[in-house]
Amino acid sequence: MFKSLYSGVSGMSANLTSLDVIGNNIANSNTIGFKSGRVTFNEMLTQTIRSASRPVSGGLGGTNPQQIGLGTQVGSIDTNFNQGNFTTTGLKTDLAIQGPGFFILSDGTSNSYTRAGVFGLDAGNFLVNPSTGLRLQGVMADADGNLANGPIGDLFIDPGMVVPAQASTTVELIGNLDADSDARGSVLETGSLLVAASAADLLVDLSGQTRGSLNVSPGDLISLNGTVGGVDIATSTFEVTTATSLQDLLDWLNTQNAGIAFSMSADPTVPGAIQVSNASGSDLESLSLSISGRNVFNENFIFPATIPTGATATTADVSDSAGQLRGFADAGDALVDLFTANGTQLGLDLSGGSTSLVIGGDRGGAQVTDTIMAVDATTTLGDLLTEIQQTFSINSNPVVVNAEGEIVVQGEVGLASAIGMISIAELNTDNNTVTGAFGFNTSQQARDQQTFSVSTTVYDSLGGEHTVTFQFEKVPGENEWIWEAEIEGGEEIIEGGSGRMRFNDTGAISNFSYDDNATGLVFLPQDSDEEGAQLVDVAIDYGDIGGLNGLTQFEGTGQLKSMADGYTAGSLVDFEIDQAGLLVGRFSNDTMRNIGRIALVQFNNESGLVREANNTYTTSGNSGDPLTVFAGEGNGINLTPGALETSNVDLAQEFTRMVVAQRAFQANSRVVTTADTLMQELVNLVR
Repeated sequence: MFKSLYSGVSGMSANLTSLDVIGNNIANSNTIGFKSGRVTFNEMLTQTIRSASRPVSGGLGGTNPQQIGLGTQVGSIDTNFNQGNFTTTGLKTDLAIQGPGFFILSDGTSNSYTRAGVFGLDAGNFLVNPSTGLRLQGVMADADGNLANGPIGDLFIDPGMVVPAQASTTVELIGNLDADSDARGSVLETGSLLVAASAADLLVDLSGQTRGSLNVSPGDLISLNGTVGGVDIATSTFEVTTATSLQDLLDWLNTQNAGIAFSMSADPTVPGAIQVSNASGSDLESLSLSISGRNVFNENFIFPATIPTGATATTADVSDSAGQLRGFADAGDALVDLFTANGTQLGLDLSGGSTSLVIGGDRGGAQVTDTIMAVDATTTLGDLLTEIQQTFSINSNPVVVNAEGEIVVQGEVGLASAIGMISIAELNTDNNTVTGAFGFNTSQQARDQQTFSVSTTVYDSLGGEHTVTFQFEKVPGENEWIWEAEIEGGEEIIEGGSGRMRFNDTGAISNFSYDDNATGLVFLPQDSDEEGAQLVDVAIDYGDIGGLNGLTQFEGTGQLKSMADGYTAGSLVDFEIDQAGLLVGRFSNDTMRNIGRIALVQFNNESGLVREANNTYTTSGNSGDPLTVFAGEGNGINLTPGALETSNVDLAQEFTRMVVAQRAFQANSRVVTTADTLMQELVNLVR
């Protein structure tokens, strides 16, 4: 019974220890970075009443040992280092470790370790745990922001940190230069001017007396229709080509019937009409030419219904508004013979032998001096073109009449020579036909040579800012551009201030050169506040030759951009911590530079660490030596700024363990009580 008494007492003691650990877990369920504990029990030594015996050959079998346990004891109290959940705080100095590892804290003499990433800056601008003052450890960067493999020490944020000025070394040019940037002049055109058709005119160019173009196309088939003495004219069809003239058509017609002859009418009252002579010996009836689907052509090639034998007739005898063919005018045609595009004759008044035309308009935004041009029966369209050219002071491009009978005026290039309007009217006569026939429409506006520019800020060795502007102007008619650099403030450009560049036919740059064979833009800062600044020498990065990653030349506008490296001096404005534990400073000159890096440690046996106050650990003989590591180096460790790792205590599990421990304690107390009762009965036997 004494054994049971001792066993019950040991069970009560062990379960009480378990309750202590459970209570500590529950108490720290909201402690940042806390790792819960766990108790395991071991059976204590046993008393052997009888040892085991071996089986006897041919006799008794073996017997098992008889043993009585002497209770339980605490085998271990382990720490559960499983990852806790994260809670967001938004504070940049709060850090949570994702993965294994510990922060290193120092009191100046010794180190301790923690998972609780609650940090802040103290009065000395050291990163510390604000509740204990222990300083966070890491490595500090040098003056250039490089992280050396130096000793681990306190992390310090120097509020007076300054980034020195960095002189610019490269200017990058990016964007498109419009291929259509040449200066150009105004282009104005009239509608088509017509004259009576001649036998040499091409069929595909002819118009009717009214309703405009005959709309004849290559491949059309012309048929001759009609009867002679009541018998159909036996004929094949005539195919039109691009080179078919009106004379070719007449020649073909004259081969279709020996008694019927076709020719151009010589009657000046019916210019452009087709004449037929009937010598067939019979009446010629319903004579016409036709093309399927070409109504305007068909209307202009109809002869009188009956042409008696021995008589002549023309296509103009059928209608006053059809039958007279018109061709496009050229420079040699007389003005009095011209018709408008709709077939109306200009109607110049030559009753007195001559008349006058007034040529006017504006050039470069100002009215030109009117030209009075005398016109008689011999004045040609070419004469008018010459007067227009002289009136508007056009020297480079002659005024012409094109193949469609349109007057084309191409002014001198540039806005200063822009032709806004051309007017031609008959003097002292309200002749709207003349005014309308010579009405000009603008098909191209004049413009000056387009230039492009882009500016960027370049820094000298003392941080002085200099605005450099690059100007680009296209060489007319070439895929070549002239560039020039200008510096605001009049700084002296030593070399590399201008040059040329060429583009290939795919829009990619093919050559970039300096006029003085320099290798970059070099200038001398001349700001009086910057005496002693070095020469600024920047290379111009225009992109890859044959590539499209820098300057390009395509038709269409594009935004030019220019960027230079370098910066002025800057002071520390703020800092941040990234997932690799880098402390990165942000400076007033918009640069970033490393300040330091947070160090972490790992242990071969983290369960061997000794718990200390304030949620820290220290090493023990069984933890192993600390191994310094850094987050983000492929070791499965990352830091989460602005968050904290919460306790990994599982309250539901702890409450369950607490109930089990409580019941075990109660059961062991019953063993003690029962043993005590038995001892009381034993004492009573003496009585």
